[in-house]
Amino acid sequence: MAERVRVREIDDDEGRRLLRIIRRGTGSVVTWRRAQARDRFIHPKCRPRPHRAPSLALDGEAGGTVTEFGEDSRVPYQKLRVLADTAPSKLAIWKSGTVSLHALLLSVAVRYVKEVRRNPGDEEVNPADDPRSWANVTARLIEWCYLYSDQSVAATPSMQDVEDAVTTAQDWEVIEIGLQGGRAGRVRVFEDKQGLAIDPLLDPGVELIDIMLEKIDTENLEEGGRGPSLEPAFAFFRSMQGRHDVHRHVPHWVAGLYVQHMKNYVAGRHWEMPLDTELGGITVGEAIPLIGTLKGLSFLQLNLFRCEPNPNTAYLGMTSSVLKKTLSRYNPKSSAIDKFVEMLTYGGPGGKTPFAAPIIPWDGKLLMPFPLLSEGLVERMILRAAASNPASSGKLGESLGGLCAKWSTRLGSISGVRTLTEVKVLAHNRRKIGDLDIVALDADGKTGLIVEAKWPIDVRVLSEAWKQEDAIDKGKGQIGRLKREISNGAIVKLPPGWPPFSDVKWEWMVGTPRFLDSRKSGGGIRATSLRLVEQLLPVRSTGELIEKLDTFPYPLHGRDFELKWKRIKVDGTVVRCRVIETRHPVPSPPANRMRSKGWT
Repeated sequence: MAERVRVREIDDDEGRRLLRIIRRGTGSVVTWRRAQARDRFIHPKCRPRPHRAPSLALDGEAGGTVTEFGEDSRVPYQKLRVLADTAPSKLAIWKSGTVSLHALLLSVAVRYVKEVRRNPGDEEVNPADDPRSWANVTARLIEWCYLYSDQSVAATPSMQDVEDAVTTAQDWEVIEIGLQGGRAGRVRVFEDKQGLAIDPLLDPGVELIDIMLEKIDTENLEEGGRGPSLEPAFAFFRSMQGRHDVHRHVPHWVAGLYVQHMKNYVAGRHWEMPLDTELGGITVGEAIPLIGTLKGLSFLQLNLFRCEPNPNTAYLGMTSSVLKKTLSRYNPKSSAIDKFVEMLTYGGPGGKTPFAAPIIPWDGKLLMPFPLLSEGLVERMILRAAASNPASSGKLGESLGGLCAKWSTRLGSISGVRTLTEVKVLAHNRRKIGDLDIVALDADGKTGLIVEAKWPIDVRVLSEAWKQEDAIDKGKGQIGRLKREISNGAIVKLPPGWPPFSDVKWEWMVGTPRFLDSRKSGGGIRATSLRLVEQLLPVRSTGELIEKLDTFPYPLHGRDFELKWKRIKVDGTVVRCRVIETRHPVPSPPANRMRSKGWT
């Protein structure tokens, strides 16, 4: 019989490093939109490594049909679809039934902690600094377990079966890029003597700018000062070195320390939505301490596992009643616990993704894997979970629409610029035919900017990107329609003191919060993000802002990056995907323009 695992020597630096990782595991929405596989191919911070530059997977997005490709791409795309439909179901792990997910989550935990321990003094090259890639793998394995595991049996899988499944899940982002991008017309899928190949049709320069802008979220270093300090907990684990089953005897004060630390951290982040926003029986303000509690318990579980790795410490798992009692213990005044658990509970493929619903019912318990709770964009998680409920999505949409006023605030910071919101456009019979969301008039009264603002929930998976692009395309259509109506005599209701609409040279564009459109559409109506606009301020006029947008120095192929190939093998089939290989470190935005300072 194998000897029970003893608590290993505790490395305080490792514990603090894990804390930095979960604080920084936020990830820009645009990065996840275009490159779910990016974390597999590049160090999260996109810093070149010695002798070997990092690489970034490009992907396509959603919408459209494969028929847009022509005959040369249709057959390879169909082969990719067949591979995607059959390869996961063939994995031998599913024969182990209910044991499959437990074994897979244990393997993910082992691999993750190994990466954290690797090169502890060299944070620049440690892939575990960003846990998002492991969140991708975890979510994919959960979905596959729901689809393919025979839950009527429980058998012990072989180590090889477990490793095969985890490795396939790690490589699967490439397949998803081809499927989602192929369906959207954002990639070209073809076949040559080397196998299937996926060549994105997007602008790689925009992709690299996204990596820079994501640091607005991931480099909020001042957030690390929030307490209480976890040093007493680290000291407790040091004192238990060499003992067995420490996870069964963790004092309440240690758990409380982790929970309060993460509750303070989550509450202290910059939340865009008003705290009284209704999510369907629970408000944003009520959800914040509860998600902080889950994150604290999950972080404690991870620290237990790194010290005493065994199946009992690999992930949080408890019955529904125990989970609710635990949440109530740390939030005794909360009356929203039942709604919170319901909102964040996964219901299987086809509904909320595990990214929005990290509480996973399995084998009579609720499992809460660390990678799913480690991401810092908890606001996105909560909003995505609430948006899946038709009863709450309407009110949520109204609250999101209210955030569009941030465009008016930022443009109004330009010296002399006057701004208006929701300016009515009327037909000759005074019938309302539309609104101009944001109108900004320069100090000279001769030039101005009109923004059709869209503020959808940030995306986390490729399928969610469809709505972002649909929103941009819808905005461009609305602009085109309003411009035609105005040119045909429709009336723009500007207030007294403003010049006649026709006397001003107006520029038009669609604006999103953080979503840069990398489709190579060329010309036409502009689309940009408030996040990029904010980094271009200050300017002297809206005209100067437009000029900066039009002449923005995007990275250049051959100077700042190269395009290479990433090769994987799935079920005997070789699949290649284009990747970006950077040649220089990606700069960071100014420290005073981070998300924690109120920037988008």
